[in-house]
Amino acid sequence: MARAIYRINEFIGIDQSRDENALKSAMSPDACNMDTAGGNLSVCRGCVRHIEAPIPGTGDIHAIRIFSTPDGEMFIAAAGESIYAYKNGAWQEIYSFTAPLEKHRFDFAQAQINSKDHLIIATGERQLIKFDGDEAKPFGSAEGVSDKKAGYLAMYRSRLFAAGDPENPNRLYWSQLPGGGRSIENWGSVEASPNVEGGHTEVGSMKSDPIVGLSALSNQLIIFKRDSIYRLLGDKPGNFIVEEVEGRTETAVYSAIVKRAGSLFFLTQGGLCIFNGVNAQLMGDARRIQNALMSASTAASRGAICRDKLYFTIGEGGGHANAVIEYDIMRAAYMIRRGFKAYDICSSGGTLYIANENRRICRLDEGETYDGAEINAYWNTPVCDLYDKGSIKSMKRLYLRGRSDARDSAALIDMHIGQNAAAYRTLLPKDERTVLEVPLKNEGRTFSMRIYNEAGGRFALKSGMELEFETRRRTE
Repeated sequence: MARAIYRINEFIGIDQSRDENALKSAMSPDACNMDTAGGNLSVCRGCVRHIEAPIPGTGDIHAIRIFSTPDGEMFIAAAGESIYAYKNGAWQEIYSFTAPLEKHRFDFAQAQINSKDHLIIATGERQLIKFDGDEAKPFGSAEGVSDKKAGYLAMYRSRLFAAGDPENPNRLYWSQLPGGGRSIENWGSVEASPNVEGGHTEVGSMKSDPIVGLSALSNQLIIFKRDSIYRLLGDKPGNFIVEEVEGRTETAVYSAIVKRAGSLFFLTQGGLCIFNGVNAQLMGDARRIQNALMSASTAASRGAICRDKLYFTIGEGGGHANAVIEYDIMRAAYMIRRGFKAYDICSSGGTLYIANENRRICRLDEGETYDGAEINAYWNTPVCDLYDKGSIKSMKRLYLRGRSDARDSAALIDMHIGQNAAAYRTLLPKDERTVLEVPLKNEGRTFSMRIYNEAGGRFALKSGMELEFETRRRTE
């Protein structure tokens, strides 16, 4: 018999882009609630309540946002047929829709109106709303040509841009340039100075290809349509240019468009996409989560960025935002979080916030539970034969280093050898310098491991796991 070693030099993330036999040992065809920072493998942190009081009402939570004011940050929540603000230690209703909304889609933009910070709220079904921290009321007027039922908002070159008017689905509106008595609440013309006036233009001509989102970069406004992407260049109406962007992507969801530096990331049913300032395309590693997306829906996805990680909610198995895809931009690593609902997500100051099924605003990546629910974490290694299908692998030992935060916390390991399976419970020390030896049994021509936690417990494994086995070939 010949001795052999199968090494996992590091743990990176999920890869579903190819057959498991072709995957690197550092990748997993299926993993959940794991953290692979530094190449190590540990159970991820959970979430803790940021605001103890639940969001009022019993209707679905549609959106949350953070409104930055001179006095600090204020959480805004749209739930049921109302909009709430958390101020003075309590949730307060600031606006109520007299007639129920049909789609309950919300978009937001923050801007100054008459030298005061406002949060502007769009639904696509009613006139825009403006909130100054004290009072919420309708934005704009018929006289200012700004009483439109816009659904998408963006601030670009100090102007408010709006789209998603159900009566004019291809129309892009822009406000007057603030100053000299003008404000973003006026979208009309200025005869004395056309360069500061408001106005609108049609983007494309197909009603079947309406505008479905807006996002602003420093040098251009990106206009997402159902089947295409356009951009607006220029700094005043006199030199505005609208042109189609070359792109090979599926439809973007306005609530899952995330800005980072000079690029936009957005999740589609086909995978994670990027607009790099010139064109739009699938990320080179987008297929790494293709199996997860195949059985999920991105139609109502929400996106956010926090500390160089992208987060996108997806609906699995017909559920509502019951999983989160996490993408580490610097390491090009995917992970999936499950075990909670995230009706919406947003970030500020290096913290990611979620609105969960308990109607609480929680901070993600803190604590040891998902707001009281156990974290069930696992990591599957690829099923492989080492490209030696004729050899029989006889398992001997597993070598690993790691630690646990609790005395009785264990790492559970299921070993699958051919058609045989065996389970091992490994108590980890508090000192990572100790090398543990786990005696193994069974033999077969293929093998894989499933590493998971016990009863929501926490553990961390160092990179450099080794599986020792002996190989032989059948003799006749």
